[in-house]
Amino acid sequence: MAVIALLGDINIDLVLDIPVYPGEGGEAIATGQMVAIGGSATNTAIALARAGHECRLIGRVGQDAWGRQALSELKNAGVSTRWIGEDPAEPTQLNIVAVSTMGERTMFAYRGANAQLSADMIDQTALADAALLHLSGYAFLQPKQAGAALRAIDIAERRGIPITLDIPGGVVAALAEKLRPLLPKLDTILLADSDLPQLLDRPGNATLDSLVADLLERGVKRVAIKGHGTDSLLRQANASDRAPWFSVEVVDTVGAGDAFAAGHIHGRISGLSGAYCCRLANAFGAVAVTRKGAGQAMPSLDEVFSLMTATR
Repeated sequence: MAVIALLGDINIDLVLDIPVYPGEGGEAIATGQMVAIGGSATNTAIALARAGHECRLIGRVGQDAWGRQALSELKNAGVSTRWIGEDPAEPTQLNIVAVSTMGERTMFAYRGANAQLSADMIDQTALADAALLHLSGYAFLQPKQAGAALRAIDIAERRGIPITLDIPGGVVAALAEKLRPLLPKLDTILLADSDLPQLLDRPGNATLDSLVADLLERGVKRVAIKGHGTDSLLRQANASDRAPWFSVEVVDTVGAGDAFAAGHIHGRISGLSGAYCCRLANAFGAVAVTRKGAGQAMPSLDEVFSLMTATR
């Protein structure tokens, strides 16, 4: 399998099952709780490591119990922690994740040590022999970490390493201006169809086809749309592919997009067809939503293939 470098957040998730959301100043009694490792790039790294790839995660944790837990869980999942630094001042990011009875998640977070990763902390050896560099959009939220991401992109560009970028839901407005200049550098961008107008600063009534065509004209080679109706899409210059979502019982949507990204990356590196990449990504995401939390709950290839076979 391939060497994959990933840059993004490492955090600990406190996941609370909330049956009824209170108003501001109110209280809600959770019906369950779970503490586990999380973070967009972290979740994708764990899923890809379980698919047999050598995953090198570039990030930062605090010198605290949460950081020690994160490093231990990453090692147990087969993800290399060699390029993860420990910040002496800021804590490991802690996410409070409230999950509704419908499985939808609402998150509150202090980014802590993640935001302190800087360009001078990027070690070029992390990308040695890498088949792909994957970035989480969260890495561009704050200046220092954005500088680190840009440094990694420069190294990857010089070495001819394909770059993928996952834009999580809810952050495109904060990232759009920073990301537009990077579009020509991207092999693959993964995002929701609803985020396209803001990313490209286009009117909300622009068609999906015109928005995707705009991305391709700006140099992105592959545009992976996480959801359009009940399908996911993959558009390339000379190809248009799609696959329907799998029908599963949704327990928790935390990490679903990260698992989806892992499916596309695995398919891309393995040289699979566009249509199969869509189906594979959907299956990764579908398995992820059938269980609580992310991190160690990320699907294995056997689980993904089992779902795909059962619904063939």
